[in-house]
Amino acid sequence: MLNQFLRFGFVGVLATAVHMLIGATLIHSGWSALSANPVSFLIAFGVSFMGHYGFSFSDQEKEITTSLKRFALVAFGGFIVNEALLAVLVWTSLLPQISSLILSTGIAAIVTFFASRNWAFRRLSKDPAPRMHLGR
Repeated sequence: MLNQFLRFGFVGVLATAVHMLIGATLIHSGWSALSANPVSFLIAFGVSFMGHYGFSFSDQEKEITTSLKRFALVAFGGFIVNEALLAVLVWTSLLPQISSLILSTGIAAIVTFFASRNWAFRRLSKDPAPRMHLGR
């Protein structure tokens, strides 16, 4: 599990960096944080899914369509957490916009790891019930 967590962390850092760099660039270009975040998320989603499917959880679920559907639900759930927290931070002016984006994205990443590991990329059991071995 530690190795898997480290691989997830590596891909997560890469996807988060993509998210942050695009988000910060858009914000510096005049976009609001709440407008820049969905665009950044969609691009980072592609990086994240391919990295997790092919690297982080490559020893788990092999059906790409099942994993994609599950991960999309997990990622969009994480995005809702991210965007809601970002909105609260921006609207209350607790932190600057970029700091708010970094904090909200970091929290969403933690939630996404556990949901990905325990559901999105979980190995599908081909045999739902363990068979009893009857010796001769």
